[in-house]
Order: sequence, then C-alpha cells, then structure tokens
Amino acid sequence: MKDLRSLLIDCRIELRKLARDFQKTELCERLDLAIQQAANAGQAPAQLPVNEAAPGVAPEKAQTVSQVALAWQTAARDLKFSDPAIHARLGEKVMRLLGSKTLADPATEILQLEGMLKAAESKLAAQEQALKALEVERDALLGALASAAPALKDGGDRLAVALARVGWLKAAAEKAAAAPAPAKRAPEPQDTVPSPELLAAVAAGAAVLSKEQREWCVGEAMVLTGFQYTPVELIELGDAAIARKIVEARKGG
Repeated sequence: MKDLRSLLIDCRIELRKLARDFQKTELCERLDLAIQQAANAGQAPAQLPVNEAAPGVAPEKAQTVSQVALAWQTAARDLKFSDPAIHARLGEKVMRLLGSKTLADPATEILQLEGMLKAAESKLAAQEQALKALEVERDALLGALASAAPALKDGGDRLAVALARVGWLKAAAEKAAAAPAPAKRAPEPQDTVPSPELLAAVAAGAAVLSKEQREWCVGEAMVLTGFQYTPVELIELGDAAIARKIVEARKGG
C-alpha cells in the first residue's frame, strides 16, 4: 500500500505539471481520494482486511469521515490558488486552535449548557420555595394580628389594615401601662368622638363609623379642610375618605 500511495502521489505531481488547473479537475479529486484510501489502508490493523472496519464501527461511517476530511482538504487546497488571503487566514485560525491544546467539542458545549440550564432551574425552584415560605409566614402574621384586634375588620389594603391593627394594639398597650386600673378596651363604636386609632382603622377600611361619629367627623372634616366640602359631599365620599381627610389634616397641622 505504501508503494501504491507513492505512485499515486507521483502521478498527481506529474499531471499538475502537464495540465493547467489540474487541481480543479475530477481526476485530481479521484487521485486524492485514492491516496487517502491507500493511507488509511496502510494504518489499518494487520489482522483486519483493508476494507473491513474495526468492530463496532460501520464501514460506511468510516468512509464518510474520510470523505469529509478529504473534501475539506481539497477545498482548502483550491482556496490556496483561488484566494490566497482567505487561505492564509484559515491557516492561521487552524494553527491558533492547535496551539490552544484544547478544542471545544460542540457536543461538550451543549452538555455544559444543559448543565447550566439545570442549575438555573434548580435555583429558580429553590427561590420559589423560599417565596412560598415567606407567604406562609406573612399570612400567619396577618392572621395573628386579626385575632389580636378583632374589632377591626379585613378589607381594602391588607398592609394598611395590618398597620392599623398594630397601631390599635400599641395604643391599647400604652393605655394599659399608664393606668393602674385594668386596661381599657378599644373605643367602642358608640363613642361620639372617635379616637385617633379608630380614625386610622376607618381610613384603612378596617372599621366603620357609627351615626353619631359620622356626624361629628363630617363637621370636623369641614373645619379642617376650610369648608371646601358640604356635608352631603363628605357623606357621599364615605367613611374612609372622611377619616383620611381628618388624619391627613391633623398630620399637616
């Protein structure tokens, strides 16, 4: 096989000398393929026939790989004559890849990307579990506040209602600490003048005013807003709006 390969190479050299653009002809491609096949046959194990592939490797697959390699070799050689600049850049790229000592296999890159995707999915799942745990803790805390301040009903902004309940409980605790007598209960709706805690709860939508308290709040809101609204207009706005106007006016003062 070595002698045959050498003979084919000599034939190709002589034909290039005699025929112009011989490297572009079909005969040149056939010679290149024959030379490659002779080289592969010379490297095959001695116990196997020349055209027999190794166990587990299909002969068609081995031949296809050789043809692909030969096709790239032929195309690169033709490119050397047709466009030397591109051929030179291609050669530099190949040498840089060989000099890096590690060539990334596309299949390996795909496996790495799949690993990164799985890691990201695991991280996202962990974050979702942590968020669910926080939601459970939040609901438990809001439920505890609702049990501690049952006089204020749920509704509207959950955060505003929770803050109103905290303020209500804080005010009740301060009154209980200041008075030697047993702690006074939160202001009842029957009181004519609502306390600041009740106004805050009404403004948050967690409580409503009694008839007497509403009448007092309408008059108070008219005075604090400089009589910008009539009693009918304030009543149409609702208890929460009236309470907010009083609370905001007192804060501004």
